[in-house]
Amino acid sequence: MKFQLSGEYGELAEVRNNIPHHGLDFAMRQGTELHSVMNGTVEKVVNFGTHDLGKGVFVRNEDGTLSIYGHLSQIKVKLGEHLHAGESIGLSGNTGNSTGAHLHYGMRDASGHWIDPTPIADKVANMQGSGFHPVQFLTNQWNHLGDKVIGAEKDFIFHPLQDFLKDSLISLGHTLTDLMPEIGCAITFASAIAIMFTGNFPKFITRWGFGMMGVISWIILGK
Repeated sequence: MKFQLSGEYGELAEVRNNIPHHGLDFAMRQGTELHSVMNGTVEKVVNFGTHDLGKGVFVRNEDGTLSIYGHLSQIKVKLGEHLHAGESIGLSGNTGNSTGAHLHYGMRDASGHWIDPTPIADKVANMQGSGFHPVQFLTNQWNHLGDKVIGAEKDFIFHPLQDFLKDSLISLGHTLTDLMPEIGCAITFASAIAIMFTGNFPKFITRWGFGMMGVISWIILGK
């Protein structure tokens, strides 16, 4: 959820005179851009001053439900305007009967009865914010799913990779061990040729070659 849910549907609070809350509140800074949750038509634009929702927008959704956006600081739509999901409707604020900047989102069914919008709380929260774009919205949802998958299935993803690397290194070590006699012979042969043609083969290389021969001998004897 992009914005924290600060008020649940049906809760009682003194600020509302202990009347059940007919919507959801989302904490967000004043001036956050708000977007229509669904396709619909602006049915009402209100300004109750310091009472109730303050500045608000009522959108009749295509499925017949009514979305109510309250406590706005600025309204950017007009009565009768048709909206597509994601289109800007205004800016969040602290107008009306409010104790801090937030968005109030309420819903009524086609008959006008209050309904609980909690099932679409994530959708409402993620449709708010500057620079909204449908592609970005889908990306956020994908990332949210990815976080869950990685968190729950990281052992499934990473442990096989670790096992593969471990087995590969062990296999490489065995291969090098098996080739040590051939490698030692090649080093000895190269050293002999260098001494024959230069007569002044560097001491440290000669010592390294004898050292490798010693290691090879130890490996062979160890086997």
